[in-house]
Amino acid sequence: MKKCEIITENVYFILDLLEKYGHETRIVGGAVRNSLLNLPISDIDIATTALPQEVIEIFKKNEISVIPTGIEYGTVTVIFKKIPYEITTLREDIQTFGRKAVVKFTKSFEKDSKRRDFTINAIYMNKNSEIFDFHHGLNDISARNIRFIGNASERIREDYLRILRYYRFVAKYGEYRFNPEYLSIINNLKSEMHILSSERIIGEFLKIFEISDSYKIIKPMRPVLEELFGFTDDPFSIAQTLKLFSELSSDERFALLLKFSHTNNKLNFPKKIRELSKFSLSAFDLISLKKQLKQIKPQHRRFFITLAAVTLRRFAPAQPTTEIQNLISQIKNFCDSGYADFNFRAAQLNAYNLSPSELKDIMIATKNYWQNSADNISSDDCLRFAENFIATKPLTF
Repeated sequence: MKKCEIITENVYFILDLLEKYGHETRIVGGAVRNSLLNLPISDIDIATTALPQEVIEIFKKNEISVIPTGIEYGTVTVIFKKIPYEITTLREDIQTFGRKAVVKFTKSFEKDSKRRDFTINAIYMNKNSEIFDFHHGLNDISARNIRFIGNASERIREDYLRILRYYRFVAKYGEYRFNPEYLSIINNLKSEMHILSSERIIGEFLKIFEISDSYKIIKPMRPVLEELFGFTDDPFSIAQTLKLFSELSSDERFALLLKFSHTNNKLNFPKKIRELSKFSLSAFDLISLKKQLKQIKPQHRRFFITLAAVTLRRFAPAQPTTEIQNLISQIKNFCDSGYADFNFRAAQLNAYNLSPSELKDIMIATKNYWQNSADNISSDDCLRFAENFIATKPLTF
């Protein structure tokens, strides 16, 4: 496997500095995994035998900013050349409660590796690019196999978010090849996910839906979706059929999912997702859809169009797919043409020397004309309407 660069000058400096003080230090987790897969690296997590206070003292002594971001779990964040690096003391989980743990610090990298979730996330690399693989994670990377470390049921009980993480990792790194035994375990434990915070659950779903073809995950994930959201339909497979799913952002995909579920609203969804999930369609013919789009903010129109396509496919199964695609294509063209926006401005009526109240009423009348028209109304059309309105209707304000 080709390996992208991970031991940068900055990273080497941090690893080397800790080792100069007698503390063995290695990179671990996603950065190592992605470097082996030649994928982009976002964050670099560092594991060390140094205790948190020792890490703080070393970097302060070298005039490098350090923040105790999760010191009870052994984690501090070093800001070196404006880039944050998380440094965590090697640890073992002594007790777990499905979402948090009591930990004990250790000097053993192998013991530290056993508390991690998947074999591909438990590979360590030192400053000389030497690999330390205690659970055959390299083989699993080559095979695109997402495998829990040790007993899968125990790993999940340690943190129930690992249920969602399993789906995400199989989608992103495992080519959607799910382990039937794991799915059975997940089905038995899925009800325990309710102890997790809204932020953790929603954050993981947003990461899942960042994957372009994540509609493929809906079928194997169905038991979890039913548990969390009362999910009953399969909208993403419909969206795939209409070739529209890839146009949506992560939060738009999530909101689309919620449109076809019966969520109990116990989760605290972000404002944008709440707004999008409330969208409804009053009618599905071309004229009605155009009128509805005129009332929607430009940034939300892509979502509305996809919702229309998916809803049509769901509730009008007898309607040929080609007819639905043609309707959606016309709606897209309408949006791109600029007719979906009210571009007429009051300044275009300056020559008439209207009072503020006169101008306000004329603008309201003109916008109503634009909103309710079945035709494509341009700014010039609006001007002609306003001028005719002025000429034919007595202004008695």
